[in-house]
Amino acid sequence: MEEKDVQQLLQIARLIYRQRSGELDESEQETLNGWLAASEQNRSLFAELSSGQLEAITRGEADQENLKASIERVYLATGIKPGPANIYMSKWRTWRWAAAVLVLAVTGAWALRLVKQNKQPPLVAVHTADVAPGSRKATLQLGNGSTIVLDDAQNGVIANQGQTVIKKSANGQLVYDASAAVATEVTYNTIATPNGGEYEVILPDGSHVWLNAASSIRFPAAFTGNTRRVEINGEAYLEIVKNAKAPFIVVSGNHSVEVLGTTFNIHSYPKEDNIATTLIKGSIRIAAGKYTKVLQPGQQSLVNRNAGDIRLAPEVNMDEVLAWRNGKFIFDDTSMKTVVSQLERWYDVNIDYTGMEDYRFNGEISRNVSLSKVLKMMELTSNIHYKINDRNIYMTK
Repeated sequence: MEEKDVQQLLQIARLIYRQRSGELDESEQETLNGWLAASEQNRSLFAELSSGQLEAITRGEADQENLKASIERVYLATGIKPGPANIYMSKWRTWRWAAAVLVLAVTGAWALRLVKQNKQPPLVAVHTADVAPGSRKATLQLGNGSTIVLDDAQNGVIANQGQTVIKKSANGQLVYDASAAVATEVTYNTIATPNGGEYEVILPDGSHVWLNAASSIRFPAAFTGNTRRVEINGEAYLEIVKNAKAPFIVVSGNHSVEVLGTTFNIHSYPKEDNIATTLIKGSIRIAAGKYTKVLQPGQQSLVNRNAGDIRLAPEVNMDEVLAWRNGKFIFDDTSMKTVVSQLERWYDVNIDYTGMEDYRFNGEISRNVSLSKVLKMMELTSNIHYKINDRNIYMTK
């Protein structure tokens, strides 16, 4: 355990003692309640701390080795590190973490940490405007240039491309049935999601592709020859059917991904500097210019759009990478720019955050809640205020 973790929990231990001795003020009680509500691990740690040890802590005579042993017993019992004290940092306190707000029991767990310190929580403003979350919607462009709005299309057969039948399933998937197709002239289709949209397609070979907001995939209505080649922009999660005779190749920007049968996530929005490809299982080969690299499960490659080099990310938070597929926003020391980009794409809004570019965030909340709930969490746990004007959001300090 790192020393900073011990120090953070020492501060919580002092609050627990002050509560037991009846000295806790309203603000401190709210902080302690938030910490206890944040996780089962925190409540287990609360039970581990003896009153005698707490008294020693408040006198500055804590046996930190005993405290550390108590904490590590919780680690071993749960297998998960208990969340540290989520408390606002002020000029008079040494707290490092932002307070967990009790309303999160309804709206989702969310904690934001500012790089800038010495910030006090603002008064909560009243807002009436709101924006609904994204939903399943996309357009399909056929080989002849005609376009079908998939969210308006009825279930069943919606088009034919040569001998490939295109169907919309009862659960909203777009399914390409190429079982009767034979090698003929290749016809390309494109599925594109708008801001505020996502979609799932089953390709002619049976591979599954999930598209995040503002993303697209271009592919043949039937795979022929000795390769299966598609083009992707934006973000997609792919489960590829294995076919050793026909490798699956994803082209995006200045790089390509070659697979036989595997599961991976590709994040390749044109306005972002790096293309991130994260391997969940199997094996893939990344190629960019003269460079190649083979990834193992749990690794993430970063290809710079300008330099074309391939790097491995030093650390990969798989929960954060796959959050969108699991219906969540998860931030792990994430920059304001990245947070805003995700919110803009999913809620189809424009966000002005001038003056807050160096803020960073940690937290988790459902992608199925309205935008105001996400912004409210940001407002409650930082000095950020917001105003919604149609689809324009203005953040101020």
